[in-house]
Amino acid sequence: MRKAYTRRRYLQMAFAALLAFAVVFLASVFLAETVYRSILSRAANSDKKSGVFELYTIGDSSMRGLPFRVSPADVIYAFFSGKLAGRPLRVIELAEGGESIYPQAMRAIRTLKYRNRENPAVVLIYAGHNEQIGPYQSDTFPRRILEALKTRVFVHSLLLSGWLCAAEQFFHFSCIRDLAHYEFYLREVIRAARASGAVPVISTLAGNLADIEPLISYNFDSLSNAGEAQKGIKMELRGEYGKALKCYTRLLEELNSNKQMSPDISAYLRTYLEYRIGKCHKFMGHTAEAEKYLLRALAADPHPFRAKPEQNALVRQLSREYSIPLVDAEKLFMDHCADGLPGKDLFVDMVHPDSAGYLLLARAFAGRLAELFHDKIRNDIRDPSVVFSPPGSQPSTNAGSYIYAGAVILLSRQGRAPIPDRLALAEKNFRKAVSIYGGSNLPAIGLRIVSISQKNRYMVPDELYKWLLKKRRYFVLLQPLPPEEMEKADIFLRKWEEE
Repeated sequence: MRKAYTRRRYLQMAFAALLAFAVVFLASVFLAETVYRSILSRAANSDKKSGVFELYTIGDSSMRGLPFRVSPADVIYAFFSGKLAGRPLRVIELAEGGESIYPQAMRAIRTLKYRNRENPAVVLIYAGHNEQIGPYQSDTFPRRILEALKTRVFVHSLLLSGWLCAAEQFFHFSCIRDLAHYEFYLREVIRAARASGAVPVISTLAGNLADIEPLISYNFDSLSNAGEAQKGIKMELRGEYGKALKCYTRLLEELNSNKQMSPDISAYLRTYLEYRIGKCHKFMGHTAEAEKYLLRALAADPHPFRAKPEQNALVRQLSREYSIPLVDAEKLFMDHCADGLPGKDLFVDMVHPDSAGYLLLARAFAGRLAELFHDKIRNDIRDPSVVFSPPGSQPSTNAGSYIYAGAVILLSRQGRAPIPDRLALAEKNFRKAVSIYGGSNLPAIGLRIVSISQKNRYMVPDELYKWLLKKRRYFVLLQPLPPEEMEKADIFLRKWEEE
């Protein structure tokens, strides 16, 4: 009897201690949240400006204008000559390269909550290229639990959501990246904008559909008849598109009937073959068939680094659901291509437009703003060079954008399949850089790597790719290799060129 009483007493004490801890913890969190919000409010008040029109941008590197140093918001500012609806235009860029919609949404919520509501405002949303939505994303039980906590609990706390977001970025850990995740945080941005009195303007996302191969992580030789696949590549590059199409179609049929191959390997290779089939249809003038296969390849691509068709469908749905203005960038870019299939004619890599493409995107946003706020475009810029390489700009800086774009294509080589289209686009960028400024040795190095890879069955050799990774900082910082490094690079590359 006494033992039972003692056990019951211990349980009561443990429960009381746990309850006390919970109360203290929740009180501490509440206090910390209050202090944090107070700090945010004071910081916002110190930065508030009255009598302006606030323009916020949400998105990834495309909304920052990479690889150029001019963002779409900068071009919009130029279109309106710095004034919208009779007020000075104030640009607040919340877009950040390399980020998914999750940290973008958290940043938008924190910023918009304490903005000066006396000022009219618009939030331009062009986000989604970094979601990496695909059938191969991990959705383990711990990830699902953490995702549920994020979307049901932490999202209501500016402090906790900020901590968790920072932790994910620091430890390179990400939760579930599926369409539901994208939709949830896209809705949060829209709600935050409306709650702050701003007008959200959402856009579909345009990407390089026709001139960028899917990156596959398995060796192309996993195909039962890899030799035939290589013949198909050669026929395609010789302009024998009908023969190449028959070759790829036969290989795809064999792949679909192969029940012994791993589903993952099969899915990767199928994506690649569907892309090549789409390219053949494109060159043969079969636009509808080309679009079908290219979109199918993009939808199934496990490493697209581009928004998928279902994301753009969701953006259009949310525009209708919330009755908010839409800029249909995907359709816009398709309409400005001769065959309706955007590629190297408007993009410098997977997702970043060239200067004409950025001007097209910015004009679409500016046109929508002019309609919404009964204003007009006062500076009708038609020549991209006016904003992207104006008089007085440094040729080395202008060339650097194309050096960076070419390097991004080569450095993103994760695949084990021929990438003639990626190599051709990288070559185009490096040649453009040389035509603008000849004082850097980086474009010449890039062109040599492209040439070596084209001779290596249109694949970047592993050893060469690892060497390029070690030189990555030069391309990212746009710093020419010093003489001693260049001498070593020349010896290394010459070895490959002489093989």
